[in-house]
Amino acid sequence: MSLWTILPVKPFGEGKSRLAGHLSPHKRRTLNRDLLARTLGAVRLARVDGEVVVVSRDKEALEAAARAGSHALTEKPPDPQLSENDPQPHAKSTELQLNAALTQAVRYAVARGATKILVLPTDIPNLTAGDVRAVASPRGVGPQIIIAPSRDGGTNALFLQPAQAIAFAFGRESFARHQRLAEEAGIPVRVVSSASLLFDIDLPEDYESVVRAG
Repeated sequence: MSLWTILPVKPFGEGKSRLAGHLSPHKRRTLNRDLLARTLGAVRLARVDGEVVVVSRDKEALEAAARAGSHALTEKPPDPQLSENDPQPHAKSTELQLNAALTQAVRYAVARGATKILVLPTDIPNLTAGDVRAVASPRGVGPQIIIAPSRDGGTNALFLQPAQAIAFAFGRESFARHQRLAEEAGIPVRVVSSASLLFDIDLPEDYESVVRAG
């Protein structure tokens, strides 16, 4: 069975927008660039069999992915009809765009033989190779989903077997939404949690805690 790990990456100048009043544009770009590099490094050290694809609108992010030996997938422009067909009428446009990009990446991977998918956002600064292995370790070959929640009820990692087991619902309260989608599909869910997987950089105090920790 073929595992593909998907890393969605916002343009370096747009990512971590909540830090805009705390960091200069240059520091934000550097932070986002470093977070991508750290995530690619954790996946490489985990040595899970399979491929990695970075999906982004940022040329620099795609070039970094290619240098790391990953697939570089140019994210399609957002579909203007997406909000009309979205089952979550209150979702933000950024959430819709993220879920659309992930759907695009899954289709790309499935066309190349993917049978299982691991989605890893890149804003988990303490992500370890052990974390990657934990969320990419299914129990058997049957349908199953593994979710790593974030501190605020989001999803910091999502494993799908089969690759298109459920639709993506990243955004606010996505942990509960992904669980509900799995239940509706009749697919068992396993939750994986660790201090490093729970923590993502979202607010200035999160960034400061990472800086203090070196």
